[in-house]
Amino acid sequence: MQEAYGRAVDAILERDVDLVIHSGDVFDSVRPATHVIIGFLKQTARITARAGIPYLVAAGNHETPRLRTTTAALEYANLVNVVSAHGFDLDYEQIEVGDVDVGVTLLPHGAVFGTGAVTPARGADVNILVTHGMVPGLEARQHEMGEANLQSVMLEGGFDYVALGHYHEFHEHKPNAYYAGATERFGFGEVESKPGFAIVEFDDGGLRSVEHVEIEARPMLDLPKISAREMDAADLTEEIRERISGVELDGAIVRLRAYDARRGVASGIERELLRDLQRRSLNFSLEIHPEERPEDFERDGSPTAIFGPLGEEFASFVATRRERGELEAKFAEEFLEKGRGYLARAASEEPESTA
Repeated sequence: MQEAYGRAVDAILERDVDLVIHSGDVFDSVRPATHVIIGFLKQTARITARAGIPYLVAAGNHETPRLRTTTAALEYANLVNVVSAHGFDLDYEQIEVGDVDVGVTLLPHGAVFGTGAVTPARGADVNILVTHGMVPGLEARQHEMGEANLQSVMLEGGFDYVALGHYHEFHEHKPNAYYAGATERFGFGEVESKPGFAIVEFDDGGLRSVEHVEIEARPMLDLPKISAREMDAADLTEEIRERISGVELDGAIVRLRAYDARRGVASGIERELLRDLQRRSLNFSLEIHPEERPEDFERDGSPTAIFGPLGEEFASFVATRRERGELEAKFAEEFLEKGRGYLARAASEEPESTA
């Protein structure tokens, strides 16, 4: 991710940019590793210190502490003259860009749940709202515990532009409200996504244009699935060779999935082949699934499916397996109750960093 951010900074500095706005999820955890923080500061300093471009950021859900007493890693951004809103309150900054006064309302993830309608402050020539969450009606490929759902009234305050964060695709919600997308792909559900950022231009009449600027990203390949019903280990090994034949794997993040595999087949796949694939790829993931029906595999195993809130998905998961007879009624009820409790507890606790 640090490399992706560095490429984004390169692309930004190649453009005639007067102001940089980041709409959240600078980090993927509340306590990112030290080298991750340092990498962010070094790259950001190229914008703020060397180029002298103002930089503002509103924290996303990944970097917002669950507890108000916990220090946010995003506070370090102040060391390189970044204006950051990373707590539980709305912030407002007025920035002079040439002879234009730009008013930026920063609504971080931690402040979304207690905030309703937001209106621009008076006195600015251009007013921008920066926030992080899911807009009404947007179908996301999957949801995260603790994510914020933005109220429609929150986005109707008369701002010239609304910079949205959280959704990883470049997306127009309204003519003046856009998701800029992400600078890197974060899962195989985003194989077809085009990482980048948005260039927003204003003139005397307000918002003039919004352009998506694509940046180079690491290749991500989701290879065609294998139906392994009649295969032994040797057959599956050869089918894997066939799937990767002619595919450029160098430096790529690759996934290959097989379904309906018999017990013990996975352990017999040629180890040397797998080691070679790992050497050639940045990461090669071979997933062997015992599901007998591809439709089950697609629903439960593929991030290309559209997922709702986790509590609803878990209830649907239990109900489906109860209907099939895979879970007894009494066990299903207890399983559902305990699972909901675990999900609620996980959503309320502050996660530890895994970086």
